[in-house]
Amino acid sequence: MNNVNEIDLSQVLKSLKERNRFIVGLTSIVTLIVIVYLLSFAPPSQYKIKTSFHKPSESSVLQINKYSLLADKTAESVFTLFLTNLNSAVLQKQVFLDGGYRDKLQKEGVVIEDVDSYITDFTQLILISKDNSDIVEVELPHILSAQSSNPDVVSEFLNEILLTADNKTVTSINKLNQLKIVNRLQDITSERQLLLTKLKQDRLSQIKRIKEADSQKLRETNNKIDAARLTAKVERMNQIAILTNAAKLAGTLGITGNNLNQFNNGKNNTILNIAIQSGANIPDWYLYGETALLEMIALLEARESDDPYIPELVLLDNLINEINNNALIQTLEQRFDDSPFNSEISKLDFEAINLKNLISLNSNSTNFNAMKLYQTATSQILPTKNRLIVILAFIGSFMLSIVLVLLMNALKEEDVTSIQKGK
Repeated sequence: MNNVNEIDLSQVLKSLKERNRFIVGLTSIVTLIVIVYLLSFAPPSQYKIKTSFHKPSESSVLQINKYSLLADKTAESVFTLFLTNLNSAVLQKQVFLDGGYRDKLQKEGVVIEDVDSYITDFTQLILISKDNSDIVEVELPHILSAQSSNPDVVSEFLNEILLTADNKTVTSINKLNQLKIVNRLQDITSERQLLLTKLKQDRLSQIKRIKEADSQKLRETNNKIDAARLTAKVERMNQIAILTNAAKLAGTLGITGNNLNQFNNGKNNTILNIAIQSGANIPDWYLYGETALLEMIALLEARESDDPYIPELVLLDNLINEINNNALIQTLEQRFDDSPFNSEISKLDFEAINLKNLISLNSNSTNFNAMKLYQTATSQILPTKNRLIVILAFIGSFMLSIVLVLLMNALKEEDVTSIQKGK
């Protein structure tokens, strides 16, 4: 009884070997059907794109501040501006259009009917996040299919967005710095012009003060000249009156000629010489006589000007000439540039030269960035269950085929046993 119920393993293996074609065929057919189904109806391969970066290096910040009028930039402020530009939908759309990514996607078999809608839907998937290590990631975390995008094109697109946002940030910083420099140059020009205007006004005021002082000196000198002339005239008129009286007296006394020769004869020559030299006790009417006195009066009355007989007129005329030809006034009036006479203008000119050089360096500066790239954009295929389904289908169909073979063998043995019993 036990021998009847025992399973003959060799017989089972022999039966499986006899029906190996059935097993292989069934297993292959079922597996192939599953593969065809997955290729036809299952979702295609899926992937996501990711790139990462962090704030700019200290050297970049130093370079930014080097070319800046005010060294007020920090790594955080520059990075914040960069993230703002990076997250701009306008910038992302502009990069998509300028980079020709529509044509690139169409070449890969991606059909884009409405560009604006496609760009809007696509850029809205971009996610910017920051971890604890200050590394910022830009990724498309939502599932993208190969029918609607291409991983290589999308990776290139994200890298281009990073580059464009970085360039825009650097350009905006440069433009802001240049605007500050231009505004400062305008302020310098205004300050310089105000200083020059003040210097000119001070110079003109100085000229006016000098001219007023010279006018006062000129009036005083002319008054002195008039006073000297009046004094000389009065003295001449007094002298005429004295000589006139002496001439009348000489005529009355009958002294017509001079008596100067009488003082050289006689025993009192020494005393008379002393008296003549001193002029005491020797009246003019007696000394000169009427004829000489009248001639002297005539000469004094015929004198047209007393100027040659006024010694101080020479000094006064020289003083007037100096006043009329003041060298300081001529120097001040002929000055065309007042800037060398103010140290503030020199400082402003020096600052303007430095700022102009700074504009040139700023416009050519490309040795700094608004971010530091940590990892370029790469595509990552998301794992799917298609392979597992194929493996399960293969194993299941293989086991099913073995079961079917065993069932067929069992039924065949029962039929043989029934036939034998019927005999």
